[in-house]
Amino acid sequence: MKTAPLPKQLDLRGLAARGAEVAGTVSSEDLPRLTSAGVRLADLAHVALRLSKDEAGRTVVDARINATAVLQCQRCLQEMPWPLATSTLMACVWKDEEAAALPGRYEPLLVEEDANLREIVEEELLLALPAFPLHENDCKTAEQAAALATPEEVESALSDDADKQNPFGVLEQLKN
Repeated sequence: MKTAPLPKQLDLRGLAARGAEVAGTVSSEDLPRLTSAGVRLADLAHVALRLSKDEAGRTVVDARINATAVLQCQRCLQEMPWPLATSTLMACVWKDEEAAALPGRYEPLLVEEDANLREIVEEELLLALPAFPLHENDCKTAEQAAALATPEEVESALSDDADKQNPFGVLEQLKN
């Protein structure tokens, strides 16, 4: 099933009064801060926003985002896919003071009349990225493995190589 692109801007408060749900997709081109961070999406990100009012009359946004980012492994420096799945419960606020007074279950979402949905999605994806992406399996190159080897391993490897290929072995035979 094909999903339409996520609208760029919407009045979240008006939609929350009706209990609306908004779903759509975004691409890497729609997320310039993600791209400038060196991250791209392998495919479209799927976004679902459920808007409602809570018991105190706050505008609440339940945001769920699923995407696959292409990151650079910090061990082998190769590209790797990284699944991202976020689920965030946000409350719309106008001022920082309102954000400080929110219950702990809500993340503050500072919005004007219309909210830029792509900026919200981009922020959530940036927050979901790992600090140091690494492949799950051991992906060290031979040079990295040698650099990380303990002194005993290096000495053992050198003595094994010395026994196998001594360049002066021929001279020793001539000497005798």
